[in-house]
Amino acid sequence: MTDESCFLSARELARQYRDGSLSPVEVARAVLRHIDDINPSLNAIYFIDADGALAAAHASEKRWRRGAPKGLLDGVPVTLKDSIRVAGMPTPNGTGALAGEACEPRDSPVTARLREDGAIVLGKTTMPDFGMIASGISSLHGVTRNPWNLAC
Repeated sequence: MTDESCFLSARELARQYRDGSLSPVEVARAVLRHIDDINPSLNAIYFIDADGALAAAHASEKRWRRGAPKGLLDGVPVTLKDSIRVAGMPTPNGTGALAGEACEPRDSPVTARLREDGAIVLGKTTMPDFGMIASGISSLHGVTRNPWNLAC
């Protein structure tokens, strides 16, 4: 059974973090469990940094308890597309040709702004080779399935 906190909006998460009825750690754990449950069928996420996400969630929880969140996205779990640089994560752009490249040494501007606002980066999602095809097929990641119809 999926924890409903996985489906709350950023606004609702912030409201519940503020009133203490939910914590960023609880949400991060719930989302990571949900990914573990459904990703084998979907193949939508190829890189997960559970340890980094939980560390960020613990830091966010402390800020919320002090009443000092970093921003509107503090404690909100996010994933980023394979083409977006995230420090410590690979960026092969969906292609097997770049599969052996080293992990990124630094964040892209969008990743840095998300972190500055307190968002929790869980990992990276799959994409077609270099984003060139409007499909869910990648030489590196294979086929990504539609969550509402696994035949697609």
